[in-house]
Amino acid sequence: MVKGLERYEAINRSECPAKFQIARRIEAERVDSLEEMLKIHGRLKREFKKILNNSDSSLLRTEPYEYSLLHLKKDILYEMLKNCNFCERRCGVNRYVKRGFCKCGITSYFSSEFLHVGEEPELIPSHTIFFNRCTFACVFCQNYDIVYEDDYIADPKELAYIIDRRYRQGSRNVNFVGGNPDQHAHTVAEILLHVQSNIPVVWNSNMYHSTELAEIVEDIVDVWLGDFKYGNNDCAKEYSKAPKYWEVVTRNFLRAKDNGELLIRHLVLPNHIECCTKPIVKWVAKNLGSDTRFNLMFQYYPTFKAWEFEEISRRLTSEEMKKALEIAEKYLTNLV
Repeated sequence: MVKGLERYEAINRSECPAKFQIARRIEAERVDSLEEMLKIHGRLKREFKKILNNSDSSLLRTEPYEYSLLHLKKDILYEMLKNCNFCERRCGVNRYVKRGFCKCGITSYFSSEFLHVGEEPELIPSHTIFFNRCTFACVFCQNYDIVYEDDYIADPKELAYIIDRRYRQGSRNVNFVGGNPDQHAHTVAEILLHVQSNIPVVWNSNMYHSTELAEIVEDIVDVWLGDFKYGNNDCAKEYSKAPKYWEVVTRNFLRAKDNGELLIRHLVLPNHIECCTKPIVKWVAKNLGSDTRFNLMFQYYPTFKAWEFEEISRRLTSEEMKKALEIAEKYLTNLV
């Protein structure tokens, strides 16, 4: 059993329900205003947590409600789009009529879906769904073809059917990624309303989401697969145009640990061991525990606009990789 992912493995063994399947089995009331929706949601969240802590596979033998907590979450998310605050940029645009910083409207697009065998060992085969667009603007974006284009419309019923089919083919989770999944939370909730399989949900995110979004989606996310990119605000602003980065992502990682299981990725950047890798590793060890699942990644290569920044316009040296690994091994005990 993998320490830190016990519930995830229990879902895979059909011993307990995935979170979204619990939410489908809590009855909700239909109301019109966002204010009323949020009041009901707050009450039902308390019920959800009680069931989460005491549920087993027998819950899956009961029928989902016609209008459930998951329906309510979907409706809240669609209302939030009218003054969007899904990410910490809080641009406040009405995504029904205009696109925000993430270049997303109300319709979600995805670039591909497949059984991925290149993820962390405990996740594979992972059914990855790569959404278009992102809430960051990383100069070294390794998925820039996904981030800056709209490919296929994400039809909720069609993708739910594909998720169930991939589950029968052996997927251990459905992994919402991109780009980034946060700005597509409304579509994800709608997809999950049609999924029949008891499959864990992995939220593969840059962790720059708002507390308002976390309040809604944390009850459908089983595993937070979070990128921890930068150890300070200056680097985040320089390379990803992300203000208040450190405050936002550390807040979100703390909340994620209390509301799901957690696996952290850190892509090591050249010339950024002391300013980014070291403070990230030390913060994780101190605040999330030295046994937190942590993937130290050495796959960086200069692409997209990275060539315009001399300090990151090369691959890592062997000395940098060695130093980063030494730091991680000093403070952490659960490296992937």
